[in-house]
Amino acid sequence: MWCLGAYVNVNTPEPIPVIINESDSCHTHSKTNADSFVVLVEDQYQADLLLDALCSDPVIDRQFGVVEVRWSNRDEDIIQYIGKGLAHLALVKENLMNAFATDQTYGYKVIGAYQNYSAYLISVKEKPIINKQYLWGKKLGLLDYPSSRSGHIIPKGMLKSLDLSEQDVKITYANDHNELRKLLASGKVDIISSYWQEEDSKKFSQNYITRIQENVSGAKWYLKMDTQNTDLVCEMQKILLMLSPNMGSEYFNHMSLPDECLLIEVPQL
Repeated sequence: MWCLGAYVNVNTPEPIPVIINESDSCHTHSKTNADSFVVLVEDQYQADLLLDALCSDPVIDRQFGVVEVRWSNRDEDIIQYIGKGLAHLALVKENLMNAFATDQTYGYKVIGAYQNYSAYLISVKEKPIINKQYLWGKKLGLLDYPSSRSGHIIPKGMLKSLDLSEQDVKITYANDHNELRKLLASGKVDIISSYWQEEDSKKFSQNYITRIQENVSGAKWYLKMDTQNTDLVCEMQKILLMLSPNMGSEYFNHMSLPDECLLIEVPQL
């Protein structure tokens, strides 16, 4: 019986689960190179732009055999990829990067940064008031991922400071800032918490926004620099600059760069 039990209960190794299901990849011309260049971004639109650019890039072609682009805005996915150093290039909020001290552990370096911004309450028909009486019972739209400063962390902190629980307001969660704006425009929520961009003036009135907090740290592009790969740094900055006007939001149009590659020539799309 012992032998039979040992035979039946043989432990077979289980495959490692895929952390992020949403991904796409391509092979470079370096057929003998097995190294993969892994990119992490927030959504598929950004992923598609980067994949097209990276798969035809000569520096990537010399150094890697595969380009893999993954997209997710879930904190657990971002934490896995950054905390374990799995991504070579990543668009990540600074507070998440700082939490893991990844610059020391894996050599992540900022190669591009977007401007700081303010977090606002945005309404359609009136200017929001930040007090307990006004917000009580309001339908509030927030983002469903806890790492978002303007869409989650800051408004949740505001509610706590006003001694308002999630039962005191009616919170509806969205997957991204565009979905928040759709909820507001359709009347499904009274107020959303987000950033303000110039194109918002087409649908909403700037008279009906109220700043919660200013000078919120913007998103940054991080490159894993376990070697002094200057060619890769400058090439990634060139590609990001080229793609910035087409990244899906006015916010991404303005990216600042570290000094060493400021004079790179940016090709036009």
